Amino acid sequence: MKTGRGLLLLLGLLPVATLAADPPMSQRLELLERRVNRITDLTLQLDEVRRENRELRGQVENLGYEIEQLKRKQRDIYLDIDQRLGAAQPAAGLTPAPAPAVVGPSRGPGGVAAPQPAAVSVPPVPVTATDRAQIQGEYQAAYELLSPQQKRYREAATAFAAFVVKYPHDELTPNAQYWLGESHYVSQQNDQALEAFEKVVNRYPESTKAPGALFKIGRLQQAAGDPQAARASYQKVLTDYPDAPAAGLARQRLQQLGR
Repeated sequence: MKTGRGLLLLLGLLPVATLAADPPMSQRLELLERRVNRITDLTLQLDEVRRENRELRGQVENLGYEIEQLKRKQRDIYLDIDQRLGAAQPAAGLTPAPAPAVVGPSRGPGGVAAPQPAAVSVPPVPVTATDRAQIQGEYQAAYELLSPQQKRYREAATAFAAFVVKYPHDELTPNAQYWLGESHYVSQQNDQALEAFEKVVNRYPESTKAPGALFKIGRLQQAAGDPQAARASYQKVLTDYPDAPAAGLARQRLQQLGR
């Protein structure tokens, strides 16, 4: 009898114990709201991070564009200065020869120094006044494509390349080969520019453009991440052309690289 009463009493207490174990609905709702708020906060933080990343990515892209513009502007300015300096030289200024120029002979026309007889096996070919005017006209037309007013660098490269092929032994060919390199250099075609400048140094070492071409070779090597080769090129400018304007520039670059 007592056992039956105890069992009934125990069964009567079970709902109470169950109710005591489960939190009230209000508490469960409050806990759920806190979790939802936490998730919302994390979502907002993630959105903020994504927004900042987009802004940073945009800033990086803008900086990259500005850097490219500055590099192009720097090359334009450098080319303009180079042209102004080159214009003071007789060969670059297209000073007409007082007598018909002769390609490959042992004597030079008038007061103009004879071209280097690099290809003495080729028979001398006399150049008439009409031919000289045409050659100078083609050279000048290509040269003007590099002017600050036109800046038609790719067309200039095509024109100078054609000039070098058409007049391989003319006295203006070393200059044309040099400006071919400059045309590629300003267009950021560094491989083609390097090849063109190397031809100036190798084929026309006595040209007034050889020191500048050698200096540009060093610049391109340095830009390509080869400071050792660049240092050698700058040093060669000082050794082979100590009195050239490019020697001062090469000396500055060597100081920057650290001798």
